[in-house]
Amino acid sequence: MWRNLQRSITDAFGRLLDAFLAVIPALLVLLASLVVGVLVGLLLRAVLLAFLKLLSRRGRVAPPAAGSLLKAAGVRAAPERVAGVASFWTAVIVSLAVGVNALEPGALRNALSQIVAYVPALLTATLLFVIGLGLAALARRSVLIAAVNAGLPWARPAARGVHAVVVASFAAAALDHLGVGRGILIAAFSIVAGGIVLALALAFGLGARDLAKGYLERKVRAEEEDTGIRHV
Repeated sequence: MWRNLQRSITDAFGRLLDAFLAVIPALLVLLASLVVGVLVGLLLRAVLLAFLKLLSRRGRVAPPAAGSLLKAAGVRAAPERVAGVASFWTAVIVSLAVGVNALEPGALRNALSQIVAYVPALLTATLLFVIGLGLAALARRSVLIAAVNAGLPWARPAARGVHAVVVASFAAAALDHLGVGRGILIAAFSIVAGGIVLALALAFGLGARDLAKGYLERKVRAEEEDTGIRHV
């Protein structure tokens, strides 16, 4: 009996050792692909930065809108640096994908393939959300300036509302790109957006009738005075 138990334990540890030894080649392949990806990424980033610096010396710099969009999104780095980082991680992810594809078919390969395949979608969703933050900040500033110049007392709430709507729209688009609760997300976003529009319409139509009337009268009076001056 004890011999059978000892034999079973020995066989179990032997199978465990074989399983660990079978994983070592896969780990070596992944490590080699990671090293190659890092080297290629560093080389690609250096070449891209050198090319962008050459264009900058010749006066062909990145569009000002790119820098403004990144600053509005909270990214303090220059557009050239962002492009270099993006090229580096793109090379690393591609190399890891090639390394995973070179593994033998099995549970490890399937799991790693799903993880690596999800990374580009995650990066795209993150980029989409960052762009949304930048556009939301620009939209908030534009609405605030336009409302203040028009003399509207609800300039700041309107700017905040526009900012929230733009951020929510891009967040919904990012989550939809990741496939997170697509049907529920669309329904919830539609209900919230419809509620916001209805609330704004009721607030402006019922609570600000006198304000809207005075604003429209001032606009009409200014246009009539402008027309009278032109006729004179």
